[in-house]
Amino acid sequence: DGQKVQAEKRVLPGYVLASLVHIRAMPFQKRYVVVDAASAKLWMVDNGRIVDSMKVIVGKPSTQTPMLASTIYRATLNPYWNVPQDMVQSLIAPRVLDQGIGYLKDRGYEVLSGYSREAEIISAKDVDWRAVAEGREVVKVRQLPGPANSMGDVKFGFPNSNDIFLHDTPKKDLFASADRDVSNGCIRLEDADRLARWLIGHEPAGTSDRPEQHVLLSTPVPIYITYLTAQAGEGQLTFLDDVYGRDAQHTATIAALR
Repeated sequence: DGQKVQAEKRVLPGYVLASLVHIRAMPFQKRYVVVDAASAKLWMVDNGRIVDSMKVIVGKPSTQTPMLASTIYRATLNPYWNVPQDMVQSLIAPRVLDQGIGYLKDRGYEVLSGYSREAEIISAKDVDWRAVAEGREVVKVRQLPGPANSMGDVKFGFPNSNDIFLHDTPKKDLFASADRDVSNGCIRLEDADRLARWLIGHEPAGTSDRPEQHVLLSTPVPIYITYLTAQAGEGQLTFLDDVYGRDAQHTATIAALR
């Protein structure tokens, strides 16, 4: 127990240093969104005051949600879910080989000839799914909007090199867990409609059931994704697990000063 206490004394100041470094990197503005991957929470901030918050689901340690700063310009209603290529190879193709192309139809998937703007919808019967599973051929698979769509009813994209975005999800039960680092990197929202109302200023509404309807924000809103293993709240300093292992270097810096 004594060794554990000494270890915590060395580690926790490193968390404080790391969190201060991460906070200083964010050029806060009047109205913005903050997502903290360490606590899996999102805050809406207006004029220096937190006006709302919600739980989020962030990336697994193997597919971490990165730290970044960007700007949200629009909401996308009835979004497609564009299945990541590694999942097409490791998940979709093997299940088609096992269950037949009915697997795709039952789950609302459609297949495209590739990832370019000129790609066309093709028949799943014409795809060599074994070659896809083995990585010898590439096809794009996307899931149509609907109750089972992994994007839910709305997503919020923003420019970034990691193709990270915020999105709704049909799997609301996962928010009851304290450990919410289970995604492939993107950020699932506990209440996407509530965030949409705050960003847009009114209830988001599409003109039809047509997929991928974009609703521009009247004023673009900055978003900062960070990682804070030390946080202040209710007069106390709280330490969170360094699940991504990002703060080890700061812990080592503190240890070297002792």
